[in-house]
Amino acid sequence: MNTKWKDHVVPDIQTLNDKRVIIRVDWNMPITDGAISDTSRFDVTVPFLKELAFAGAKIVILTHFGEKGESLKLIADHVMKSLSFISFTTSQNIEELEQQSRTLERGTGMLMENVRLFNGETENSPSLAKSFSLLGEIFINDAFSVSHREHASVVGLGRIMPSYFGPTFTRELENLTKALTPEKPALLIVGGSKISTKLDLIQQYLRQGVPVFVGGAMVHNIWKERGIEIGKSLYDPNYKLPESFVNHPLLFTPRDVVLTDGTTVAFNKIPVDGVVVDCGTESVAMVDKMIQESKTVIANGPLGLYEKGWRHGSELILTSLAHAKAISYIGGGDTVSVAHSLHLLRQFNFVSLGGGAMLDFLASGTLPGIDAVTK
Repeated sequence: MNTKWKDHVVPDIQTLNDKRVIIRVDWNMPITDGAISDTSRFDVTVPFLKELAFAGAKIVILTHFGEKGESLKLIADHVMKSLSFISFTTSQNIEELEQQSRTLERGTGMLMENVRLFNGETENSPSLAKSFSLLGEIFINDAFSVSHREHASVVGLGRIMPSYFGPTFTRELENLTKALTPEKPALLIVGGSKISTKLDLIQQYLRQGVPVFVGGAMVHNIWKERGIEIGKSLYDPNYKLPESFVNHPLLFTPRDVVLTDGTTVAFNKIPVDGVVVDCGTESVAMVDKMIQESKTVIANGPLGLYEKGWRHGSELILTSLAHAKAISYIGGGDTVSVAHSLHLLRQFNFVSLGGGAMLDFLASGTLPGIDAVTK
């Protein structure tokens, strides 16, 4: 576990007066019908940005948006309405950007265009990181949710500049470090489509003697390996699970499942043409009992075909967890969306904004973005 991060929390903010501060945030917000549908990733960074401005820092903001490298225009409009001291620059010329950063007045800032529009960002190009570093004197990584990726604006900058973690990042580390070795009895609830993405995480908790409930499509690989009929349900045909994992005594799977026609059948009675889309009421009752008997519960990933509306199992289990006495940690985009739609977010001890980053951190105790700053 990388515990050196505690030495790299942002120093006294007054020391940043008149300094050019590069801050990496994650404002990759969802867009629905041409408008931002969830501003939580922006909202959580606002207090710190206001503190930086009030302290007299000159702020250079980096973020990505979308998978293909779309313009930040829509995000920038929202940012400038909320933070009047921030302006948006569309230039991708480093010399121009450096000049703009050097002419910033104290307490103001510039939001740069989507970093993924710059050649070499996702390849972690050393030359791009060097170019970005010309825009400031200090680097603050406040984007935990992308720090599992070796990108120039995350890892490259952290390696070559005086670097710190911002408050959003620090909050993730403080809470998820506790979740790494949870108070027992504990429980891990995982869902989603591909078990290959969560196998390391599951095994990390099984090694600690923590029971794990696996739901979602990823359970189909386990059943397939056990010789149980899964019909035409989604599974990963190219992934072979270790035998010791498949039959682990602390690995729990649904007792009953819901099919596309809405019927519920036992897990070992899935018809050859059946497609599993959710876990059934017996499974929910089993997990509810496990939650009530636990002191710590970590949940990540949907337990049904969430994107097609099959969210009943996820809703019931998250509602159970929200009202349980256990210390609760939840994460993953779909999981947080379900909790948000049920107005339950405030009921959990910690809600992580990092999906893949949360998984990788809990599996290994560190991330490339953490190591870049601490090492």
